[in-house]
Amino acid sequence: MNTELEIKAPLLIHTEIVRPQWIDHNGHMNSAYYVLAFDEAGGSLFRYFGLSDEYRQREHKGIFVGDYHIHYSREVVAGDPLKFTHLIIDYDDKKVHYWQEMFHAKEGYLAAQCEAIMLHVDLNTRKVAPFPENILDKIRKTHEVHSVLPNPDNLGRTIKIKRPTRR
Repeated sequence: MNTELEIKAPLLIHTEIVRPQWIDHNGHMNSAYYVLAFDEAGGSLFRYFGLSDEYRQREHKGIFVGDYHIHYSREVVAGDPLKFTHLIIDYDDKKVHYWQEMFHAKEGYLAAQCEAIMLHVDLNTRKVAPFPENILDKIRKTHEVHSVLPNPDNLGRTIKIKRPTRR
């Protein structure tokens, strides 16, 4: 039996359906629920690495958000099926910088993108703490596979109003 971790580039490990309660007065998914959907997809990513509820209870360590950016591309509405991809952009012994994309699962269009830095935190001291070696190894191997892919176009994007260039 092969015990090697099979790593996809990018990882596709989470799907979702846009829930009716996520819809706002404009008839599409409210921006707050994009955060929720990306957060749930991120939870799937960290469970993939071994950072499960059982891990948190046993080790008293968990994942905190360090930075979070969402770029909205196209709207989704109630009942739309979603799929999420994940890329590990960078990591160190205490943090993971990752990229997610939310696609309409049937029509295939890109609905939104999320860039995040997550911190591994000791829940007793409330301080950033190193990942255990077995989890860090999975992150490292995933990053090796993902690092050959081109960086996403919006990676590191800043928020601003685009102005025409002046002559």
